[in-house]
Amino acid sequence: MALSKEVYKEFECVVGEENICDDPAIMPAYYNNKFAAVILPGNTAEVQAVVKLCNKHKLVFRPICTGWSGMFPPDIILLDLRRMNHIIEINEKNMYAVVEPYVISSQLQAELFKRGLNFCIKGAGTNCTAMLRGHGHMDQTTSGDDRNHLAIEWITPEGDIVRSGALGSSDEWFCGDGPGPSIRSILTSAVPPGVTPGVFTKAAVKLYHWPGPSAYPIEGVSPNYALSEIPPNMMARYYSFPSVEKMWQAELAIGESEISFELMGFNISMVAANITTSNEEEEETFNRLSKEVIGPGFFVIIAGNSAADFAYKKKVLEKIVSEADGKSLKAAEDPRIEGILMCQCTRISASIRETFRNGGAFNSIPIMGQRDLTIKWAIGAGKAKEPLIEKGYIVDDGGAFFGWGVEQGHLGKTEIFCKFDPQNAEAKAAVEAWQKQENLRAFKERYFASTMGPQDEIGPALCNYNQWWSKLVKALDPNGVSPEGGALV
Repeated sequence: MALSKEVYKEFECVVGEENICDDPAIMPAYYNNKFAAVILPGNTAEVQAVVKLCNKHKLVFRPICTGWSGMFPPDIILLDLRRMNHIIEINEKNMYAVVEPYVISSQLQAELFKRGLNFCIKGAGTNCTAMLRGHGHMDQTTSGDDRNHLAIEWITPEGDIVRSGALGSSDEWFCGDGPGPSIRSILTSAVPPGVTPGVFTKAAVKLYHWPGPSAYPIEGVSPNYALSEIPPNMMARYYSFPSVEKMWQAELAIGESEISFELMGFNISMVAANITTSNEEEEETFNRLSKEVIGPGFFVIIAGNSAADFAYKKKVLEKIVSEADGKSLKAAEDPRIEGILMCQCTRISASIRETFRNGGAFNSIPIMGQRDLTIKWAIGAGKAKEPLIEKGYIVDDGGAFFGWGVEQGHLGKTEIFCKFDPQNAEAKAAVEAWQKQENLRAFKERYFASTMGPQDEIGPALCNYNQWWSKLVKALDPNGVSPEGGALV
């Protein structure tokens, strides 16, 4: 669908001639889609004006920032927010940062490290927007999910500006729930049947203490880079245990003692993926390390605020692991490997090779809740996967699941995954059936109310949230100018 010259001119008057394009030769550069136009607004006022024009002409729009995910139907107005890339404020005293959508996590973290601060970087990686909602490697000490979002500036699908929390009654960003309006459940929607419509233009994120260096002494070239030396009062280790129960008890004790900066339940295939640079090297490393571990395990980083604090945390860690009959992976004690893991798991570049391992497609089921319950669920999901492994549908890549503690183990996330050949129709169907079955089991057995299952069963058990969400989106988007609203009208 092409825009008329008159409509095109209206948008052009808002953002300028150089910030709008409908050239069919350029459109495929954006997700191979044929859009009506791509528009690059530069600030909140321009976003609001563009959204109002979309309502005026009943044009569906969709914003993107760093562009890792999203639903992008053809013939829509695509708002590319790359010009909105400013760190508005770093408030060291009140420990929050205010960012625009195109500020990526590595950009913000680099500035925070200089100030002895850090924030929750999501597992998708530091090249994603710092505004992203979700979980990451450092959840143990930086929490996760929407708990780190404070005040937010949001353009509704009709073009109204909404400022949540403290921002709604002052110019302060310190709180997302008051003294102004708290609409957290609307602004952080990440469940079916959709996500929050409209455009987030600014967000405040919570900051945390960073005990490490102001900058890492990195050497080498990505992906084969490491630390030239391990920073003072920091240590990274991988421990394996004779059973899941032993591993969980060690996790619980570490959380109760609050000694770990990071704790990730990597399986050994993920360790191999993170310390190698090619598929061949990864396979050889995986086979070698598999002989050294005694069972399931986890990766842990401890970081002291002083030499004495570090010595104490190290001593407690060693005692906990010993009492759980754990074993340290010798390869991870090598300073070069330790440096690679430490850097990649705090700067969050680890997830790339974890996810895109050699050959095949990667599917997973993420479960969030009480850590011991999610582990019990994952054990069952792993057993349900065994027949698919025997039939050759799924590659057994050395571990049924992985996960980590959130807020020193008060919560936890567990994710079970599998690798398969997407060209094999039988394998693809078998994996999808397994995912559906185990999502539903998580709900029925009350491990977790997974919203990824059948809505006709899950919805009524959760106050018919899906129906309320549909009604809410209709109210927010009466003209159907967002993909969510358009699908519901």
